[in-house]
Amino acid sequence: MPHRSAGYLALATGLVLPALGLAPFTIKYRIDQSLTQEMDATAAGGAKQRLAFSTSSFVTVTLADSAGGKAIRVVVDSVRGDSATPIPPPVLDSARGAEFRGFLAKSGKPSGLKPATNVPAAIQIQGLLSDFFPWTRPGLKVGDSWADTTAKTTASGNDSVTVRRVSAYKAAASDPKESRKAVRVTEAFTSSVAGTQPTPNGPAHIEGTGTGSGSYYVSPDGRYLGGSWQQQSALQISGSFAPQPVPVTIVQKTRVIPLK
Repeated sequence: MPHRSAGYLALATGLVLPALGLAPFTIKYRIDQSLTQEMDATAAGGAKQRLAFSTSSFVTVTLADSAGGKAIRVVVDSVRGDSATPIPPPVLDSARGAEFRGFLAKSGKPSGLKPATNVPAAIQIQGLLSDFFPWTRPGLKVGDSWADTTAKTTASGNDSVTVRRVSAYKAAASDPKESRKAVRVTEAFTSSVAGTQPTPNGPAHIEGTGTGSGSYYVSPDGRYLGGSWQQQSALQISGSFAPQPVPVTIVQKTRVIPLK
C-alpha cells in the first residue's frame, strides 16, 4: 500500500509516473467467529439455556485514498455457519455480493461498516463484520501506544442498543507474519451495553459490561495482516416477562486471516 510517488524521478527525467498513493489496494480475508451464550432464567420460572455456534465469512476489502484517510469497501464473497447458527443458510447465501462501506482515518482509526447495497441479508450479517478491521497505519514502531473510545448504536423502530468501548493499544513487538515484516499490536478493552430489544414476550431492557483482549499484525506500509480477539460480556435482561433480571453470559471469539 504505497503512499509516496517517485516525485524526484519524475521531475528529473520528465517521466510522467502514476500517483501511486492513489491506487486502490485489494486483499481478501477470512473471518472465523464463534459465540457462546448462556442464559439462566430459573429465577424467572424458566430454565437455563445455552446457544453456541460459529461462522466463517469470506470478504474482499478494497482501500482507496480519500480526503483525510482511506475509503474502505468490503464485498461479501460468502458466509457459512455451522448447524447451530441462528441465521438460516438461505439468508447467509443471499448475503453474497453484499457491500459495506467505511472509512480509515489517517490516524489509523476505522469507522464502522455500513451496508451500501439493498441486500436485506446485509443487515443480518452486519454484526459479523462490524469489528474485524482494527486500527492500522504505516510506520508503527514498537513502543507506540494509544487509546480510543467508541460508541455504536444499532436501532430499529423504538428499540436500540448502544455499546461503548474503551480500548488501549500498544505496538508490542516486531513479529514476522507469514515471512513478512510486521508489528504485533495488542489491544485490551472494556465495554458497556445498554438499550432495549424486542422479544416475543415484550420489550427487554439490556444492560451490562464486558472485557476483552487480543492482538493483530500490521506491515510497515500499514497493511492489516490478521489477528484474533476474545470478549466476555455479563449482561442482565429485564422486562414485564421476568420478576427479576435474567443474567446472560456471552463469549465471543474472532480470528481474521488474510488470504493469498
